[in-house]
This record gives sequence, C-alpha cells and structure tokens, in this order.
Amino acid sequence: MNIQSFVNKRKEMGLSQKELSNGVCTQATLSKFENNGKIPSLKILIQLCNRLDLSLDDVMGVNDSTSKKLVKSMNKVEFNLITYEYEDSWKIIEKIDPSLLKDDNEALMQYYYLKGILNVLDDGDLFDAVFDFNQILTNLDSEGKTIFTFLAYTGMGMVYAKQKDSLKSEYYFSKVFNDIYGMEIDNINQIWRYINIIFYCALYYSAQNDYETANTLLNYGIKIGADNHVTYYIARLFAQLAINDCAVNGPSDKVTELLTKARVFSEFNNNQKELVKIEKIVKNCE
Repeated sequence: MNIQSFVNKRKEMGLSQKELSNGVCTQATLSKFENNGKIPSLKILIQLCNRLDLSLDDVMGVNDSTSKKLVKSMNKVEFNLITYEYEDSWKIIEKIDPSLLKDDNEALMQYYYLKGILNVLDDGDLFDAVFDFNQILTNLDSEGKTIFTFLAYTGMGMVYAKQKDSLKSEYYFSKVFNDIYGMEIDNINQIWRYINIIFYCALYYSAQNDYETANTLLNYGIKIGADNHVTYYIARLFAQLAINDCAVNGPSDKVTELLTKARVFSEFNNNQKELVKIEKIVKNCE
C-alpha cells in the first residue's frame, strides 16, 4: 500500500484533509488512513482516489516488487524473534538495503526497529540499537502516531535496562505503560507487535521485582493472544508468569500448572527452543 503517494497528490492539489473528505467521509477517517494506515471502506477510498485522479491500484498496490519482497522478509524476522532465531534473522536483515525502502515509511520503520531489537536481544551493539530506534522516534514517526514509536520506546527501555541505567529505562517503559491499554489493533501484524510490547514491558517489571504489574501485563497479553488466536507468544507469557510466581512463592502447584500450559502451547507450535527454556525453568524452580 502506497499511502504516501496519496498524501503527496493531495498536497500537490492544494487540498486540506477537510476539503478532500468533504461529502465523502469524516476528516477523522481520512486522517486515520493517511497517518495510521487504517483503510476506510472500499467505496470511500474509491471516491477519495477519484478526487485526486488516482487509480485504486496507485494507492493499494505495493510501491514496487522489491519493497514487497523485503517486507515479507522482515515479517519473517518478526516471527523469528518469538522463536529466538536470531542468527537467521541477522542474515535476513544484513541483506536489506534500507535505501530501497525510502518510499515506504512503514517498511523503513520496520527495518530500523528489527535491526535495533536484534542488537538488544542478541547482545549486539547497543549504540547501534539506540541509533536505530531514534531513526523512528526523531525522523520517521516524530509525532508518535504509529505502533513503531511504542516498539522503539520499548527497545530504548531495554537498552538502558541492560546498561543498568534505571532512570532512563523507567522513563521509556513508563511512556509505553501509560498508553499500552489504549493502543488500536487493526491487523495481525499489529497483534504480534502489541503482544511483543506487553511481553518486554512485563520482563522489565519482573526484573524490578514488581510482580503485580508484570503479572497484570502477562495475563493481559495472554488474553490478547487468545482472543485473536495468536498462540505462539502465549507459551512465553505463561513461562514468565511461572518464573514470577516461583520467585515470590517458591515451588508450588500453581507454578507447575503455569509451566504445563507453557509446555502445551510450545508443543502445539513445535517451538523446540521454548521447550528447552521451560525445562530450565522447571529445574531452577525445584
């Protein structure tokens, strides 16, 4: 989808959002489309395109085949992060030339987010990670209108937590936590990213021994995953709940129950690496 060409054409014609949307839809509907990629009804989109002398394909078509292929590759990386496939993810990311994404703002944000979070998760260069996250926060989404801003905040919080800078890590995680329950989820990719944010926020609060906050987030993540039939992340969420409960109360039937649930979801998804981690948790909590 090439929303930027739509926005550029509107501006070239000297039309405000209010003027373009008049008689077709609300300005809010148009704003959500231009800024957040929330697609209105097909009828509305056709009318808006006609006013701008654009074809539907001009807007709905991917910018180019190269961009489309790169986005598919990056989607694979996002999935790999859930299953700890960091080496394969690096191989994909290192082959991507970000200049090929310059006309696709969302794809470029996805690239910088993935590059940054891989550095954090795989013990890479944290200075590079900060640079990548700042590309989103200061250049690509400076108004904070997309989920990538919250992913970047989460990444920044993780960087400073690794550096033992509690003030900065708390600053970024607080920015996420304050808005986490109000985020809109429009598609399956948003769900993955949303649960990702919830999980890493929960890990942070677990590390701070704030188990009440952490467990609230973990249970919320499980609900989001269950409601949207996204099962891969649920195993990790249950496993972290087990770790937290063991830390507070020691070995118990509840810990065993949580680990059993984590194991069931891991086996269902054939996530062997998660199963190995679960067995380590079992031994550590005996």
